[in-house]
Amino acid sequence: MSTLAIVGFVLMVVLMVVLIKGWVSPPVAFIILPLIAAAAAGFGVKDIGGFIKAGMGSMLNTAVLFIFSISYFTLMDEIGLFDPVINFLTKKGGKKNWMIFVSVLLVTFVAHLDGSGATTFLIVVPAFITIFRRLGYRREALLCLMCVPYAVMNLVPWGGPTMRAATVAHVETADLYNFIIPGVAVIAVLAFVNAAMVYFAEHRHGLNPEVVEEAAAEAKAEKKRDGKYYFNLCLTLVMLACLFLNLKLPLYSIFMIAYAIALVVNFPNSKEQNKKIKTLGGNAIVMTLTLFSVGVFMGVISKSGMVKEMATTIVNVLPASIAPHMHWFLALFSVPLIMILGTDAFYYAMLPIIIGVVQPFGVAPESVAATFLLTATFGTPISPSVAAVYVGLGLADVSIGDHIKYSLKFVWPLSIITLIASTLLGVIPF
Repeated sequence: MSTLAIVGFVLMVVLMVVLIKGWVSPPVAFIILPLIAAAAAGFGVKDIGGFIKAGMGSMLNTAVLFIFSISYFTLMDEIGLFDPVINFLTKKGGKKNWMIFVSVLLVTFVAHLDGSGATTFLIVVPAFITIFRRLGYRREALLCLMCVPYAVMNLVPWGGPTMRAATVAHVETADLYNFIIPGVAVIAVLAFVNAAMVYFAEHRHGLNPEVVEEAAAEAKAEKKRDGKYYFNLCLTLVMLACLFLNLKLPLYSIFMIAYAIALVVNFPNSKEQNKKIKTLGGNAIVMTLTLFSVGVFMGVISKSGMVKEMATTIVNVLPASIAPHMHWFLALFSVPLIMILGTDAFYYAMLPIIIGVVQPFGVAPESVAATFLLTATFGTPISPSVAAVYVGLGLADVSIGDHIKYSLKFVWPLSIITLIASTLLGVIPF
């Protein structure tokens, strides 16, 4: 095992422990720990500076998207845009709160049709987070609910993971997707199983609903339904529709434009606009700092070659006797592996190595690609290496450590169930 791989593994273990235990804030962990690791691996100031610069460039678009999306949805929440829907669902749901859980699944399935994780969180979390707080469910439960339908739709032929895996396996994306459809169906069923588990887990934990006077809430909603309310509603619907259209505009620019229009319409006075910008911006700044900090982390582990060395070590450390079945045994750990390596490194660095190991034993490249697509997809929405995850965390006001601690115990077993079921269905060879 190389020194670089050892440093990488120590960095990942320490980082996960620190995040889950909450010993320091995420920005501190994502900045200080990778810099210590890079220095320990023997890199100089010039090299580390290049790593940081590369990592920052990869996070810039997501950070801009995050600032304006959080500000926009916070503004819409303050002026009561979501109150009628929230009051209707909480009133009509009554004791049938499981219907709201199912609604989260269905909306996530639809929202993730475009394969964009950021878009999915931007649509689903603002629509349901206040309802969850009103009913007393933990915010982490909403994000956990989204994980499995997110995993299903992450595998669409135009989605990033499927395209990466197809490229490495040298097969057509559509052909690879058709091959894994039985496994995708398994995951779709498990989405409802996961919803049931989260629902019962929340009720065992005990609900702590926000105390809201129903009459006052309804009065507030009615009061807000003036001309501005309907303008804001139309603006939001148009904005959400634009997220699905293949416009020649960056995703973040859609929120920038909508945010500017909303400020002008709701606060015509420039002093009021400046005041509102300051208050709304405060809600986004902490998670934006975390995003840029993740850029430091990603730059160090990717540009230093740390990830590639780790992937090679993971494959080499396994006994030679299980070489014909290496893809299957490694898939048991695909969730933590993709959380550690990140999506690009997982598919572009580790997958080719595994294909090379098992192919002489008659395991086709597309079968290996299918194995890791169907199992690792569960880890993507909880990975600290995926920028889109932080959009959801910011909207829900949940830390990455709390998200991992809550969701990992649900999604990792579901990944293993999918592996076993897909093997029995003949999609994944043993």
